[in-house]
Amino acid sequence: MRSSVSPAVLLLPLLVAGGGCRDRLLERESNIVVVNQSACDVTVFVDGWEAFTVARDSNRTVDNVGSGRHVIEAKDQVGRLVERRYLELRSGEEYYWRIEGCSPR
Repeated sequence: MRSSVSPAVLLLPLLVAGGGCRDRLLERESNIVVVNQSACDVTVFVDGWEAFTVARDSNRTVDNVGSGRHVIEAKDQVGRLVERRYLELRSGEEYYWRIEGCSPR
């Protein structure tokens, strides 16, 4: 006696197993969370482009930066460099950048 198994029954475990990974596979963009703990407002630049200004004692997020190498900079109100970081972001990674001082380094 030969038992036949439907192809759908064979594919079901693969679909269930793949469903858990789907969220991570779709999340390819990376984010940079800027936490400004300094006493002044700073303007954040990502790869030379102005992203936004972060008020003192607040935070903002640069969404959908993408994976790879990036240069992030914080400048004070008159345009002086406060801090610069070189990053290597992986797909879906969230990087937290804490700025503690507003005097140039």
